[in-house]
Amino acid sequence: MLLDVNLPDGNGFEICQKLQKEPGLGQIPVLFISANDELAAKVRGFEVGGVDYISKPLAGAEVLARVRTHLRVKRAYEALVELQAERMERLASAQKNTMPQPADLPEAMFTVAIRQKLQAGGDFYDVIPSGDNSVDYLVADASGHDLGASYWTAALKALVSEYANPLNSPADVLRALNNALLRILPAGAFFTVIYARLNRRSRRLSIANAGHPPAIVTLGRSNEVVVVQQEGDVIGAFADAVFGVTEVKLNQGDRLFLYSDGLVETDGSAAAGVRRLADACRAGSAGPLAELVPSLVNDISAGHDASDDVVLLGVDA
Repeated sequence: MLLDVNLPDGNGFEICQKLQKEPGLGQIPVLFISANDELAAKVRGFEVGGVDYISKPLAGAEVLARVRTHLRVKRAYEALVELQAERMERLASAQKNTMPQPADLPEAMFTVAIRQKLQAGGDFYDVIPSGDNSVDYLVADASGHDLGASYWTAALKALVSEYANPLNSPADVLRALNNALLRILPAGAFFTVIYARLNRRSRRLSIANAGHPPAIVTLGRSNEVVVVQQEGDVIGAFADAVFGVTEVKLNQGDRLFLYSDGLVETDGSAAAGVRRLADACRAGSAGPLAELVPSLVNDISAGHDASDDVVLLGVDA
């Protein structure tokens, strides 16, 4: 768009400012033309969103050359945006494929809901049959909310697959993950992880916690809810990390909920958020898990900006 600064019925600078706010018009390159070649006028033109400022008298060849240049810049920018979007979609698809869906492991009897600030992020979950009628469930959260965190979740996935087996307890798995991540994570990077193993025959539940929000257990027979408070160090930061371990006996009708901190830090303190989530889990304990988990995420996240990733994983005992 070629826009004169001094118009018979207005000011070009003001018109440009209005165009920036209009859907579909704000991305049009604006080249100002004016007989005023003072520096202050030129600076003003760039401040309001112009991409160039051409002083009168105009030379046709120069105007055409400048227009062509800015059109090439705009096309290059649009191509870069399209390329970045395509890469984001591939990264999000690759990360999603590393996280199993309930239909993939019906014997694990779980439901999950995940929302990411970006298409791919640092929140991660996994469900792994670990032999002897046992299934391992974990939720992890990488430090940082940028795309770089998503690459570290891929490393975590590979390490978990290596260490999750009947010979290693949940605490053993966390110790092995910590030792490996200490060697590869950059300074300041770490994971919080909650790792639970449920023997589906005996319904013995073992939970190991590495600096993660506490697990929630709803008791179907008594309609009570238990917040499994544990202390533990994050993994990937300390060579001498210590993890909290808790054993719980479940009954048919009981449920386990693992989640990331983005679900409980939406309003007020994290402790209050955990209590709200626990109460909501108990209130919906009579309904199907496949309906409860996504509805909890929708209800708790409603009205809040997506400032962090969110994972909620529910398990029927």
